[in-house]
Amino acid sequence: MLSRDDNNLLCRVGAGTPTGRLMRRYWVPVLYAAELEADGPPQRVRLLGESLIAWRDSDGRPAVVVESCPHRGASMFFGRNEEDGLRCVYHGWKFDVAGACTDMPNEPAESNFKHKIRITAYPAVDRGGVVWCYMGPETPAPAFPELEWTLLPAQHVRHAWRAIRTANWLQNMEGDLDTSHAYFLHGRLRVEDPNVIGLYHPDRSPRLEVVDTDYGCMYASRRDEGDDAYYWRTSHFLFPFITLFPASPEGIVPGHMWVPVDDETTLVWCFAFCPVRPLSDAERDGYPANGDANEVWRPNAGPDGYLPPQFGRAYVGDWPASNQSNDYRIDREVQRTRNFTGIPTIPLQDGAMTETMGRIVDRSKEHLGSVDAMIIRVRLRILRAVKALRDHGEPPPGHGRADLFRVRSCSAVLPRHWPWVQTLQPWHSGRGELPQRLVERDRAGRD
Repeated sequence: MLSRDDNNLLCRVGAGTPTGRLMRRYWVPVLYAAELEADGPPQRVRLLGESLIAWRDSDGRPAVVVESCPHRGASMFFGRNEEDGLRCVYHGWKFDVAGACTDMPNEPAESNFKHKIRITAYPAVDRGGVVWCYMGPETPAPAFPELEWTLLPAQHVRHAWRAIRTANWLQNMEGDLDTSHAYFLHGRLRVEDPNVIGLYHPDRSPRLEVVDTDYGCMYASRRDEGDDAYYWRTSHFLFPFITLFPASPEGIVPGHMWVPVDDETTLVWCFAFCPVRPLSDAERDGYPANGDANEVWRPNAGPDGYLPPQFGRAYVGDWPASNQSNDYRIDREVQRTRNFTGIPTIPLQDGAMTETMGRIVDRSKEHLGSVDAMIIRVRLRILRAVKALRDHGEPPPGHGRADLFRVRSCSAVLPRHWPWVQTLQPWHSGRGELPQRLVERDRAGRD
């Protein structure tokens, strides 16, 4: 459990809060790059409790600025994006991507007032099909992390979906740190049913091993796989809010970014990448080769395929149609006969659990077990980093080391006598081949 003070410390992310200051030392995803067109309409976004506007100028450069015009506070969402600047429609003040006021047409021609005015603008870049911004104090901004999926050709990457979760970022993220729920919450009831109904493994009580890393934490869950083998599933936590959960046997690595919209709302991004080959058309549509139920199915639209846009809000198309107001469209007959929950899709099953805990769960009432070891470790890592930055000005983990973030997750069946850390290290670090090939070579050599 956490004390109420520490729980509050971790969950508050606004400007000036200790965790908010830590998160602002990292690059934060804003929108998909394709959502911003040169001289196209500005988009509302909200990050770390700040209402912002994202846009792209005439030369294609992305920009992220505060929503309020510095003149009288009108919303820049209604601005005219034209001729390398965003112009407020109230009085015509115009700002460039760096925040400088380049035109003030309602002032006399001889006035130099525009040279004294700026709008708060955050450095923004395009990486891996996503627009990112840096909201921290450093000038220039730190190097962008070498996340492998941002370095691969587009054919190797799938941006699966993005969705609002109406709960705090940490309780949402902790679902990815909890491997024991997979074969319950996402499980099917009958072994003989197809994988698309839900996951299945006979060993539902994994043993966890957790390792601290320079970029965060890594853990492996071990399950029995016959007399002479273990089934290992490995996952990573990368500061401040990225998770990589177990890869497929084909080497497709899925991940999430749990971006705080504010203290009580999260925007979760789901992506997947394959370092060893381009994704097939089916994989790019979210269907794995083995037919498993999987995390990259789109969770937002309702059963009729329609998703009502939420005009006037940030992320207008990312508010799921299945939510608490309709009990996530749980089907009790499906729950009785087919899968563990009766809720469609893995993302919605996760969302139903984390959102119904409340906007910010009271962790002082928890009772954690051995299978919660990764959750416990990550909380401690974040707490220590937040307090070290707050009390001593210590840079957070991975800060200034872009190379540390090039890592992969894994799932593999290994002989029991093979040490998982050493065996999987080349793959985890983005340099080696799929572990299954090592096993196949070993078996061929022994035969």
